[in-house]
Amino acid sequence: MDNNQHSGLFEPGKTEIVEAAVVNISSSFFRDKVMVNKDAAHIHAIIMQAEDVVYALERFNGKLLNISKSGITVMFENSCNNALQFAITLCQDSELVERKELFRGLSIGVDYGTMCICNVLSRNLSMPLLMSETIDTTIILSENAEKYNSRILITSDYVSKMTGVRNNYNNRRLGRIYHALTGLTEDIYDVYDGDPADTKYSKMRSRLFFETGVDLFLKGSYLEARSYFIEILKVDRNDAAAKQYVFRCDKCLAGECSELDKQFIEVW
Repeated sequence: MDNNQHSGLFEPGKTEIVEAAVVNISSSFFRDKVMVNKDAAHIHAIIMQAEDVVYALERFNGKLLNISKSGITVMFENSCNNALQFAITLCQDSELVERKELFRGLSIGVDYGTMCICNVLSRNLSMPLLMSETIDTTIILSENAEKYNSRILITSDYVSKMTGVRNNYNNRRLGRIYHALTGLTEDIYDVYDGDPADTKYSKMRSRLFFETGVDLFLKGSYLEARSYFIEILKVDRNDAAAKQYVFRCDKCLAGECSELDKQFIEVW
């Protein structure tokens, strides 16, 4: 085959630049990265998850983008206000007895930004091509949520597009993140309306203490910040985010933190 013939093997279809809210849904089935020895039941569980997600998408006017080992990615272009409600509903439904095992380890990342969407055509085959830092961010959020005992993490970019998110949903400012490739920084928030009831109410009670601790940490008042997170852990020893901050405060007080570690809970 000569070069001219080869260059025509794949052809781009219509390319769209889209501004939208993006949601990535992950679970224990997706986070198990070892793909060997996967049996039919494992794959069937992922398909069942996807069916439940698509059913919810239809209710909230969302669109399925992709299913991969990173999870299920969806977007809300014309109804981005529904993105967070969709995520919360999915979490609440996962508490039903018949869905608990299917959605074990459920975690969700939500962001708002630009995507490049294109279909790559090859004879009778059409393949979607998605390029977006927004998608990458939602994947990282969903993969890291479990570390903070969170189910839904959202970015300040998403919050800025949504009127009343901080007042209309139960949430707490988790901290700041740094995007190493772009040099951009932003806040992330833990939305706990989709958490199990005991976790939700524990976070509701400690929200003021937690956010005060975060503010003190960012000001460099590590000893005082540590005292706030310790008080939270006296009431709820399972608050993983508070534990992370206690460890970080200890490192900062010992002079073992970099400048980035003093400002950001995550560097991506």
